[in-house]
Amino acid sequence: MEKKELRRIPDAELDIMLVLWKRERPMKIIEIFEDMQQIRPCTKTTIHSLLERLCDAGFVKIDFSEDRRAYKIITPLVSEEEYRAAESENFVNRLCRGRWQTLMASLMDSGAIGEEDLAEIEAILKHKKGD
Repeated sequence: MEKKELRRIPDAELDIMLVLWKRERPMKIIEIFEDMQQIRPCTKTTIHSLLERLCDAGFVKIDFSEDRRAYKIITPLVSEEEYRAAESENFVNRLCRGRWQTLMASLMDSGAIGEEDLAEIEAILKHKKGD
């Protein structure tokens, strides 16, 4: 599977993507607007601007009404998992010089990861390795 090159998106745009990912289906703009009011109250104009930026960046596809005056359906083109993987890799590259071990050590030193978390991580790693 080819890896997509994804840019980091600002929080307001990420909120829209989170709405789309949560619904797990293409949405109408009014649905996005209504869901966004619970997360980050904003105007329909703001939603339109954010969607246009997401479309330009390749994160969503916008299908227009026949007269091209209104958005009809917005479809995510990038999955939550794809974006999470890209953001994780970018974060580790920027902050930890590309070393996951540095991130894990920092999280353990800070107490953010406890014994229960380590057991879960170990189980995930074993599963991924096929043991």
